[in-house]
Amino acid sequence: MRYPRATRAAILAAAVGLVCAACTSGPAQSQSSRPGPSTVSPVAHPLLTKLHQQGELRFVHLHSASTNPTAVTVLAASRNLQPGQQGTVLTVRRVGNLIGSCSSGHPAVKFRFTYRGAGPPTITQVQQPMAKPVGLYLLGNTPVYSPSGGKQQFRFFQIVAGGEAADFSLALWATLTPLAGGCAFSANGVLRVRCSAFADPICAYIARRAAWAHLG
Repeated sequence: MRYPRATRAAILAAAVGLVCAACTSGPAQSQSSRPGPSTVSPVAHPLLTKLHQQGELRFVHLHSASTNPTAVTVLAASRNLQPGQQGTVLTVRRVGNLIGSCSSGHPAVKFRFTYRGAGPPTITQVQQPMAKPVGLYLLGNTPVYSPSGGKQQFRFFQIVAGGEAADFSLALWATLTPLAGGCAFSANGVLRVRCSAFADPICAYIARRAAWAHLG
């Protein structure tokens, strides 16, 4: 998808800020930073049909051949699941999948780690109920649903992994809204990848020239 230059620059600035905050904040700091309520009126009824949409916007900054190229990728997706269903809400290639489940009485969202590169991952998770329904979607608009049978849940994941040749940090947050006819999931992520050698699978975010948006 294409974005105007001004829009891409604004999203990149927000993305870099989110990644830096995620890499330096502990669980207590993440938990105390609550998103503000949306100005959009909540939807009083659910969409009973399955919805799955995903967007991706990538910025790659290439220095000289002697320094490390880096990439920042902004991801967003939303999906509705019917009672008893489980499915992927957001895919972060080479890293893992955000899985939503709409089980009776205990809907949940979890991250399934698939990264096979160097270094064990450090994973931080924060979960808390939301006082008011919100809509969080970086690359477009998503409905704000009015919860039914429970509060909307906010889930945050911070994942850092890699080694000397390549490393990455992922800040991922999602909302889970219980509805009368199922569950609504919305997810956003900001992934930063740094590579000095392209042997690590995570470096695919930099190596794919067709996805480059050059800055600086």
